[in-house]
Amino acid sequence: MELGCIFSYINKIGAISNKFLAKRIKEEGLPILQNHSLLFYILPKDKSQLLFSEIVERGKISKSSLSDIINKYENLGLVCKCISNEDKRNIYINLTDDGVYVKNKLEDIKNEALDAMLDGFDENQREIFKDCVSKALVNIKKVL
Repeated sequence: MELGCIFSYINKIGAISNKFLAKRIKEEGLPILQNHSLLFYILPKDKSQLLFSEIVERGKISKSSLSDIINKYENLGLVCKCISNEDKRNIYINLTDDGVYVKNKLEDIKNEALDAMLDGFDENQREIFKDCVSKALVNIKKVL
């Protein structure tokens, strides 16, 4: 295998995974967009609060985009937005019960996608694959 085509494979895995996620979100009737699912992966399942700025940092999402996303899902009752009593500039975000339901469904979909992608891999191969992809990600981040 030519090493250069690894980039093509990585891109295809990402594209197919995103299509799968979008398809399954629609099939499950979840009221979210695929490209907003990151918010639900970031917010804790235990409904504890995160600062708006923490979500921006973790998700590498612009403040204006995140603000629009949070407003959308607050209106749908999936997240709760609270302004700090101590510092009005601090905004806390957490999942509601309905938001936790969406998060759990997204976790199921993610596991379903991983199982499909790693079908035929034994546990050792799965671990090696994860380690290799993690190491490659760390290495490529160094050049930025």
